[in-house]
Amino acid sequence: MSEELDRILSIEESAINKNKEIDRILSCSPFDYYSILEINPLLSTTTEELLTIIKKVYRKKSLLIHPDKSDNPKASEAFDLLKKSEYHLTSSDESDIKEIEHLYSIYQAYKPTPSKINNEQYCKLEFNDIINIEIRSKVKQVLIDEINELNLNKLIKQTELLRKDEMKQKIDLEKKIKQQLDKNWEDERDLRVNNWRKYSNKIERKQKQQQQQQQQEGQSLGKVSKKKKKNVLV
Repeated sequence: MSEELDRILSIEESAINKNKEIDRILSCSPFDYYSILEINPLLSTTTEELLTIIKKVYRKKSLLIHPDKSDNPKASEAFDLLKKSEYHLTSSDESDIKEIEHLYSIYQAYKPTPSKINNEQYCKLEFNDIINIEIRSKVKQVLIDEINELNLNKLIKQTELLRKDEMKQKIDLEKKIKQQLDKNWEDERDLRVNNWRKYSNKIERKQKQQQQQQQQEGQSLGKVSKKKKKNVLV
């Protein structure tokens, strides 16, 4: 009975540890790969030693929170962050190396000065010592600020691109309308010529009719004038 109870308690303790680790990982900045793996980059160590530590820590934690071995619905998300962190910290890709160097420089900026604590004393501090917690908190805030600035710059660029696209669409539309108007003007040339000819002919006929009417009126006045002269002579 005692052995069975110990087994059950061991399983429950294991589940609690898994959930705690999942929650811890998800509380980290997704871009602080050191914090996610629970590694302090400020401790004096060689690159080879650091890579060895990273791989060992990753192997241990990945087994602990693997989605196939956990009922926690957030296990997959935490596992992906863990896997991503190990990849970036061990990658030989130039862009990844630059990103890690930048992350390390942020940590270095908040490393305690010798006047506060010497290097030997600092190396003895636990990962969750208040000093290290404060350092990680500051690093996290810097990363948040950088991401916000990056997102703002992206938004500005997207807005500018949208404005340029709208301007281009407006210019293209105006150009298309002008082309259509020019085409319509050209297509209606014959119609305009014919209408003008009809109008000109109508004006000419009207002018001729007026001239004929004036001539007829002149001839009528001439006949009346001659008749009056005859009457006077008689």
